[in-house]
Amino acid sequence: MTATGQSLRDPSGLMSRVVARHNNRVISQQIAHVDTDFSKSNPINYSKHSIYFGTWNVLSLVSSSSQLYQLSQNIDQYRLDLLGLTETHMPGSGTTLLDNGSLLIHSGRTDGIKRQGVGLSLSKRIKNSLISFTPTSERVLTARLHSKHLNISVVVAYAPTNGADDGEKDKFYRTMADTFDELPRHDLKLLLGDFNAKVTSDRHGCEAVIGGESLHSSSSDNGTRLVDFCAAYQLVIGGTLFQHKDIHKGTWRSPNGLTVNQIDHICISRRFCNSLVDVKVCRGADIGSDHYLVRGQLKIKLQSVAKINATRHDVPSIERLRNMTKVKEYNVALQNRFECLDSEVDLESMWDNFKQTISDVSMEVLGKRPRKVKEQHLSQKTTDLLVQRGQFKRRDPNSDANRSEYSKLNKLVKKSSKIDGQQLGH
Repeated sequence: MTATGQSLRDPSGLMSRVVARHNNRVISQQIAHVDTDFSKSNPINYSKHSIYFGTWNVLSLVSSSSQLYQLSQNIDQYRLDLLGLTETHMPGSGTTLLDNGSLLIHSGRTDGIKRQGVGLSLSKRIKNSLISFTPTSERVLTARLHSKHLNISVVVAYAPTNGADDGEKDKFYRTMADTFDELPRHDLKLLLGDFNAKVTSDRHGCEAVIGGESLHSSSSDNGTRLVDFCAAYQLVIGGTLFQHKDIHKGTWRSPNGLTVNQIDHICISRRFCNSLVDVKVCRGADIGSDHYLVRGQLKIKLQSVAKINATRHDVPSIERLRNMTKVKEYNVALQNRFECLDSEVDLESMWDNFKQTISDVSMEVLGKRPRKVKEQHLSQKTTDLLVQRGQFKRRDPNSDANRSEYSKLNKLVKKSSKIDGQQLGH
């Protein structure tokens, strides 16, 4: 007999496991970049549009000041509403607003060491659907989102390598089991991350967990553990379900370019696996990592705060009064306008005329305030280097010349980004 969520490989190992309740959950009202006036009574229906999500081992988001910029660029390019991130190297837990308006939540080590770390980015379109998130550890992060007909629980995980000690692997999957035990039963569950797990294409005995389209003919130890975990929690490994060329299945390439493994995975609740439209590797995405972006397409219904179709009010450029360039002209225009006003007996009418006069004169003399343009923290040199590096990312990875040039450009990007950061006082 096995306990709920227990590994099928070693049933006795988790029989005495005590479920740990995490008390570090962060609710949306505590997050500055999430609209707390979210209306549950009027959800937006996204059934006409696919939701794009994925997982990506980024190696580091703190190695240079350009990493978050590169992340936001890739999110926009591949239209990612949700993106699970591993090896972020971001210590502690918290939230960050990216350049493109996406929200990044992260969970890392508490000792300040910049290793491991997981995160989840939510696009500007759906970030207001966030109910809460729980930074469980440097290897596990959970978040819960609203949808029209059901809620969605997302778990981002970063497993130990296949050569790690069995005790470390057991600890990771115990944490995963505790995490899934706490998820609401009826939620649609997504499991994203780098599991360092090669999964077999042989479906015998695991038909409910894997398809026949895996890149590998046999499973590694981590692969067997992942399959057992998915079987216990009724999950399906999405990357094994769809026919693609092998180059669109491999998620990691060795430094010498000779070895390609499928070790980053997207898993979904079995009862909702028919909603999964596709899972595919995007080889063009570039952030200086040896892992490829894995993107999935899902037809679900997420809700967000509806946009208010109100007329945008123009604001006068009062900065021209502060710098004294329009003060004299403004005073003369205002005086002339008030002299032309009819005397009003009613106090309310007097106040309305006063407000309207101030508003009209301000717009006529000062003009509309221009929209603020966000300062770009990257120099043109760094941006050009990023474009060049991306071009070599798309070339033949088996070529020694291409790998050498990519490595050289990657070093130049980091060096140039560091200089940009120093100039901005980062």
